[in-house]
Amino acid sequence: MSTAATPINASAPFQFYWGPDNVDDKFYIYMHFSEVEILAENETRTFNIFMNGKLFYGPLTPGYLTTNTIYAKSALTGATRYLFSLAKTGTSTLPPIINAMEIYKVIDFPQSETEQDDVDAITNIKNAYGVDRNWQGDPCGPVAYIWEGLNCSYDNTPRITSLNLSSSGLTGQISSFISELTMLQYLDLSNNSLSGSLPDFLTQLQSLKVLNLVNNNLTGPVPGGLVERSKEGSLSLRLKKKSIGLNASLKYAFFPL
Repeated sequence: MSTAATPINASAPFQFYWGPDNVDDKFYIYMHFSEVEILAENETRTFNIFMNGKLFYGPLTPGYLTTNTIYAKSALTGATRYLFSLAKTGTSTLPPIINAMEIYKVIDFPQSETEQDDVDAITNIKNAYGVDRNWQGDPCGPVAYIWEGLNCSYDNTPRITSLNLSSSGLTGQISSFISELTMLQYLDLSNNSLSGSLPDFLTQLQSLKVLNLVNNNLTGPVPGGLVERSKEGSLSLRLKKKSIGLNASLKYAFFPL
């Protein structure tokens, strides 16, 4: 926003346009304006914004080093070309300017959105641990943009089935929000600095097949439900600790791979 474009001919309007691939395509436009010059007392910069010859917004006088954002409140559609013109008013001594512009095309995805309970859970996990990843939008969709470290099932409503936060700098205890990912089959929290005891709520994850907690600072016994499932072969339990300092009387504690 510290730089701006102006028309080559100061008396001519500033114009830009694009043509949609399909007349039914829908677009949203955001234009950002900020005065970057200190104007003299006898100077003014005021202009109108036209779209395809009709007034879109105006008159606009950008504030000095203050962002003014003008945007379409409803989708632009039905035209074969979108021509925007920024034209100075009759009283303006300076040409129009524009600092930045964003144009978004609406895309309809046939895929359903991720189950809301899973969205809430993974968002809470992100916030609890301060996960430094590009986790934005829908966690499971579109498939090409699934969140890093996740896998999902797509039978009906997408559900999160795998969470890999290995080597992610996690600290503190294992978050209870993980238990809300009820379809989780694979959970990898290895190579972090998690501490505290192994929580009982992990036994609630009935679909869990792999639990990897190698190289953390967890202490205390392993919940009996996880031990039993490990014995039965329905759960791969990986709990080797960085340094084991547990009560020797505990029969089931953090054991090596």
